[in-house]
Amino acid sequence: MSIVTFEDKENFPLETNKPGATILETALKHEYPLYHLCGGNAKCTTCRVFVTDGLQFLSSRNDREQTLADRKGWPSEIRLACQTEVFGDISLRRIIKDNKDLKTVTSESKSSKTGEECYAVILFLDIKGFTSFTESSLPYDVVFVLNRFFQEMSEPILNNGGEIDKFIGDGILAFFQLKNKDEVTKNEESLEKAKQETIRSAIRACLRMFDQLKKFNLEMKDRFNFTFDIRIGLHAGNVIYGDIGHSEYKSQTVLGDTVNVASRLEALNKKTNTNFLISDEIYNLIGENLSVDKKVITRLRGKSEKMAAYSVLGFKSSDPILRIQKSFDHVLENNPHWIENYIDKLKSFVEENLDKKLGETENSITPHEFLNAIESIIERLGNPISLKKEVSKLGKIYESLGISKKEFPKLVPILISSIRENLPSQWNADLESIWNQVLMDLTIETIES
Repeated sequence: MSIVTFEDKENFPLETNKPGATILETALKHEYPLYHLCGGNAKCTTCRVFVTDGLQFLSSRNDREQTLADRKGWPSEIRLACQTEVFGDISLRRIIKDNKDLKTVTSESKSSKTGEECYAVILFLDIKGFTSFTESSLPYDVVFVLNRFFQEMSEPILNNGGEIDKFIGDGILAFFQLKNKDEVTKNEESLEKAKQETIRSAIRACLRMFDQLKKFNLEMKDRFNFTFDIRIGLHAGNVIYGDIGHSEYKSQTVLGDTVNVASRLEALNKKTNTNFLISDEIYNLIGENLSVDKKVITRLRGKSEKMAAYSVLGFKSSDPILRIQKSFDHVLENNPHWIENYIDKLKSFVEENLDKKLGETENSITPHEFLNAIESIIERLGNPISLKKEVSKLGKIYESLGISKKEFPKLVPILISSIRENLPSQWNADLESIWNQVLMDLTIETIES
């Protein structure tokens, strides 16, 4: 005999003499109210329960339950009552107790997260001086500029594998999760390395945001005679991640003390006259690779203990991705029509090496399209998933010019020569090596795609 105890206001111990009876079977036998809208066929999640004791006396998840658990990010304690068999005494809690709970659960989409804990790097960004702009500008201009700002600042986050949580007034909350979580958590060494790589991606995104801000401010100065500055706070730690909100207006968000600390670090920039502060958690993991100009000992609001914060200027050693991106920025500054020179070189290559003339169809690619394709690849170097799509697009452009995949490696020195010609004072052997390595890697990926 097994006893299934539901921990409600009053405990409900339910007996079952049938080994392997499911939790739902046991509840229905005793007329205990447990929602099961799909009839107990694992086609909904309304019968799910949270097991507080006796997890070892339950059957393993079958394929149907595991599919739902993976999709929703359930911890091991959340089980589907209709699929879970009982072989000993257990205690548990209903998750759905009334119609309001039911409405909350049935509003979840297939991709909804019901709540999971994960390690993440949290980024808080705020615009310095935006209030002054709103007070002196037309409402249309305020909305237009803010949307343009969010577009420009979000790109580095997304291009380095981050996710936008929400836009808060004139600020951004974003986060970077560990990739391949199941693999990297197998041992301490791989976990620490994964944390360092995730933090590096987040810092690269922050540094790139400052680059984007310079370009954004040139346009704002010209159009509105106004420029902006940003403050960033970065912290890492465990967060709770899930769908939060009204049943009809939910969004995936991160919660917890880690988020609060990142927010307060962002605000601390104002007091310390800095722009980019990271926590000691981040510094302890990757600090030896960072160039820091100020260390601040502070007690953040709501914290009893003091903590250290560090003002970051950049990476100590060259970051290949940032180096590529910054040098390409300089190419466009030196020669906005650089792409036309590169296209001319490609045409010469086709005519001299492939013994063919480019027809009208093969000339249909505009310099603007071509430049956008190359820019997209360079900006997405920090996000392998989205990078693949852009690399494929560039490959199709080359093929439209009559260049087959087997000829792609011959294009690398042509592109590098075009870059070099527009960076005469900044070009050196180290930069050429970085460009060559990145372009060859991309070329191989293009050929294999």
